[in-house]
Amino acid sequence: MDIVHDIRLALRLFRRNISTTAIALVSTALGVAATAVVFAAIKSVLITPLPYAHPEELVQVRTEFANSFEPSIVDWGFWNDAQEIARRTRTLESVAEYGNTIFDLRGDGSTPPEALYGLRVSANLFSTLGVKPMLGRNIPPEEDQPGHANEMILSYGLWIRRFNADRNIVGRSVNVDGHNCLIIGVMPPEFNFPLRRAAAHTPSPYVEFWTPIRITPINSEGGIGIVARLRKGISLHDAEEDLRSMSAALSREFPATNRDKALRLGLLRDRMLGSATKSLWLLMAGSCLFLLIGCANVANLLLARGITRQREIAIRIAVGARNGRIVRQLLTESCLLALLGGICGYALTAAAWKLLPAIAPVSIPRLAAARADWPVLAFALAVALINGILFGMAPAIRAGFSPAFIARDSCASAGASHASNRIRGSLVVAEVAITVTLVVVGGHLLSRFVELVRTNPGFDADHLLASVVLPSPDRYRTPEQRGVIYKRFLDAVRAIPGVESAGTVDALPFSGENHGGLITNSVAQAVQPNTQVVAEINVVSADYLQTMGVRMLQGRWFREDEMSGSDSAALVSDVTAARLWPGADAIGKRICIYCTPEKPNNWKQVIGVVSTIRHRALDDAQPLNVYLTAGAFENAAFLVVKTNRPSDGMEKAVRLAIAGVDPNQPVFLSASMRTLIADSIADRRFIMTLLAATGFFALVMSSAGVYGVVAYTTSRKTQEIGVRMALGATRGTVHALIFRQGFTAVAAGLAAGSALTLVLLQMFRGVVAGLESPSWWQVAISIALVSLTGGIACWIPARRATKVDPVVALRYE
Repeated sequence: MDIVHDIRLALRLFRRNISTTAIALVSTALGVAATAVVFAAIKSVLITPLPYAHPEELVQVRTEFANSFEPSIVDWGFWNDAQEIARRTRTLESVAEYGNTIFDLRGDGSTPPEALYGLRVSANLFSTLGVKPMLGRNIPPEEDQPGHANEMILSYGLWIRRFNADRNIVGRSVNVDGHNCLIIGVMPPEFNFPLRRAAAHTPSPYVEFWTPIRITPINSEGGIGIVARLRKGISLHDAEEDLRSMSAALSREFPATNRDKALRLGLLRDRMLGSATKSLWLLMAGSCLFLLIGCANVANLLLARGITRQREIAIRIAVGARNGRIVRQLLTESCLLALLGGICGYALTAAAWKLLPAIAPVSIPRLAAARADWPVLAFALAVALINGILFGMAPAIRAGFSPAFIARDSCASAGASHASNRIRGSLVVAEVAITVTLVVVGGHLLSRFVELVRTNPGFDADHLLASVVLPSPDRYRTPEQRGVIYKRFLDAVRAIPGVESAGTVDALPFSGENHGGLITNSVAQAVQPNTQVVAEINVVSADYLQTMGVRMLQGRWFREDEMSGSDSAALVSDVTAARLWPGADAIGKRICIYCTPEKPNNWKQVIGVVSTIRHRALDDAQPLNVYLTAGAFENAAFLVVKTNRPSDGMEKAVRLAIAGVDPNQPVFLSASMRTLIADSIADRRFIMTLLAATGFFALVMSSAGVYGVVAYTTSRKTQEIGVRMALGATRGTVHALIFRQGFTAVAAGLAAGSALTLVLLQMFRGVVAGLESPSWWQVAISIALVSLTGGIACWIPARRATKVDPVVALRYE
C-alpha cells in the first residue's frame, strides 16, 4: 500500500504546483508524441509483416545491365529469363511472373466507364505468395493459357467501391475492353501486391485486379516482375549463388539477349520498401534526440522544485524516513508525471495520425495505413516511463542522498548548491548540443530539398495537364486504328476553349514510364551493344515538345508529315549532342536507335537539338534524350495539354472531349505536370516536413529550457544582486554578469553540438539521400540561429534582474 500512498502524495503535489506540472506535462507529451508518431509509421511500414505467408522466404529477381543503364540494376526481368530460372533452379520452390495492365471497365446507366490499374499474373503467383482469395478461388494453371476466356480477381477496395460489397459477385461477368470477363474471386482487405510501384501516374495506391498473364500474347522482350519463394532451409546467399551460375550459363547460351545483363536476387521486403527504411530510422533518431531535450527540461524543473522542498524532506528524514524511501517517493512522482505526459503524448499521436494519412506519400508502402493503436499506446507509455526514470533519477538521488542537505535546515534561502548548478548546467549543455545537431542536419536536408524543388526539369511545367489515354486493344486492334482514334482524341482536345496546344508521347516525364534504349553514332558500335550509350527514347507527336515548353537550340521542329511510320527524322537533346559529337554540329548527323547485331540498320537523321528534359527524377543526372515522331499516334499513351485556364476545370473538359469521340473510352488519369513532379518527391517532402517540425520544436524547447534555468538561477541570486547594486554595481554590470553566466552553458553546448554534428554526418554520409557534409555557411546559419534563441533566453532573465530594487532584494528570503 506504500505505493498507493506515494501516488496520492504525488497527485496532491501536482495540484499544489499547477504551473510546474503543466510545463512538465507539455514537455513530456511533446517528446513522447514525436517518438510515438514515428514509431506508428515504422510499425506500419517496417515491423508489420508483409501480408503474405512467410514473407522472409520471398525474393525478387533483378536485372543488372552491363551497358550502364540508369539505374544499372532494376527490379524487373524478362519472360524468357523467368522460364529458364523456373526450369533450372535448385534453390527456389516456385517462380511467378507479373506485369502491369489496364482494363477499361464499361459503365452503365448509373456508373461511368472506368480505367482500372491491375496486374497480369501467372497462375502460381498467389500460391507463391501463400495467399488465398476471401471469396471465390485462385487462378488454376489450365486457365492461364493462350485463348482461354478472360477472368479476373478483384481487390477488396474495388469490390467495395464498384460492386457494393456484393458477396454474390463471384461468377458474374463484367464488360472490360469490349468483351466479357468472369469474376472468379475477391482478395482480402489486407492484401496488396505489389506494395510499391514505380509508376507515379496511377490514381490508386492499390492494385485493383489480377488476371491471367498467358491469355494475351507474351512480349518476351518486355520487362516483367519476377517473384520467387526460397526452398525450405535455403538461405538467400545460396539462392544468389545458384542464380549467379544460371545467369552466367544464360549469357553463354543466349548471347543475343543475355550477354550484357546479369540476374540478381533481393529480398522482396527490401525491394518493396526501397529507401523508406533509412528515412524512417532517420526520423526516429531525430525524434529520440528531441525526446532527450524534453527529458532534460523536466529534469531541470524537478531539480529546481527539489530545492524548494528541501525543508520538507529534511523534516521527513529527521523524523525517521530512510533515504531510500525519499528516493522512491520522488521517483514515483516523476514516473507518474511521465505517465500522465505519455497519455497526453498518445492523444497527440492519435490526432496526428488522423491528419497524416492525407499527406502520406504512396511511394512509402503502407504508411497511410499507420494508426495510433494499442501497440503504439504501449510504446508511448513505455517511452514515458523510461523518460520519467531518466529525468527523475538525478533530482531523487540529489535530494535523498546528499549529506549536506540535512546539515542545512534552510537551504532554500541560501541558494542552490554548486553540485545542483553543475547538474543543471550540464543538462543545458546537452540540450543545446542536441538542438544544434537537429537544426544543422534538418536545415541541411531542408536546404537540399529546396534546391531539389527548384531544379529546372527542362520544360515549362506551369499550365500543363497530362492525361493517360489508352485505347482499348479490343476495339482498336491494329496500330492504324489506334493512330486514327488518337488523332481524333487530339483534335477534340485542341478544340477545347483555353487550350493553346496539345501533343502526345509514349512515356511522359515524371510519370514512372521510362523508355530507355541504346544509341550510337558509329557504324562499328551498331553491332556492339556493350559499346553504345543509353538514352531516353520517346516517340512524340509533331507539337509535343513545343507544348511542353522545351527550347529549340539548333535546327527545326518535327513536321506533321514526318509522323508516318517510315520517316527517319530525330531530335536530340544538347547533352546527347555533346556526348555523341563533342564540339561538332549535330544537325544532319546520323544516329542508330535500338541497334543490335541482328538489327544494325535502324538509323535516324538529326534535324534539331533541343534542351534536355529530366525524365525520371529531379535529382537524376541530366539524361540523354532522343525524340522520334514516326508512329507517334500509334504509340501514344499520354496526351499533354497547354492551357491558359486552371487545370481543375480543364481536366473535366478533356474527359468530356474524349467521351465525345468514344463514350466508352475512359481517361485513366489527368494531372498537372506540377502535381506529377511533386508526387515524384512526395516521400522526401513528407520526411522533410516531419524533420523540420522536429527541429523547430527542438529549438523552442531548448530555448525554454535555457530560459527556465537562467531565470531560476537568477531568482536564487536575488539577495546577491541586491548587495551588488547596493555596493554600486550598475545595471549594465548586473546584466552582463547574469547573461555571461547563462550563455556560458549555451556556448559549451554550441561547441559540443558542432562536434557531434560533424561526427554524425561522417557516420551517416551516403546512408540517407542528401546527408553529406553541409557547406560552411549552412552550419554557420544553423549555429547562429541556435545562438540567437539561446541568447534571447539568457537576455530576458538578465534584463529582468537589472530591475531588482536593492532594498527589496536585501529583504528577500
